[in-house]
Amino acid sequence: MSMSTLDNPHETPITGQDEPLFIGGRMLQSRLIVGTGKYETYEIMRDALDASGAQVITVAVRRERLFDQQGRSLLDFIDTDRYTILPNTAGCFSAEDAVRVARLGREILDQIDNPGKDWVKLEVLADKKTLLPDPVETLQACDDLLNDGFKVLCYSNDDPIMAV
Repeated sequence: MSMSTLDNPHETPITGQDEPLFIGGRMLQSRLIVGTGKYETYEIMRDALDASGAQVITVAVRRERLFDQQGRSLLDFIDTDRYTILPNTAGCFSAEDAVRVARLGREILDQIDNPGKDWVKLEVLADKKTLLPDPVETLQACDDLLNDGFKVLCYSNDDPIMAV
């Protein structure tokens, strides 16, 4: 790492040793995917995303309010030209619900022409306490979404049979 990078922590060095990552036909230099939830304010979220160097950020479509108490939208604080937004089906407990939420995310991102519109971070949960995935519902949702043209990044456990 060069001294100038140490002086400027917001500068992300890209060296010949860094290999790009390809996901869903897109080339990414950063392997870090950052979420948009649980920040105290939208301003803190925006600054954290900027400092992270991430190119892809997740948005939980089902959990996101359209506007906050001040009438502001989460998307007002995200540079949608800079970041690929990865819609997330967090909070879904059935394949049907996850597919509906993924399609809603696609419609929103299509309106702003964000390249993440055909991507989805698929989560179909079985248990609210442990947040473990439901393998049967996840597989059904994955099949439905793939048939609908989505690039699916699936939240699952390490079951090799289900992974096939």
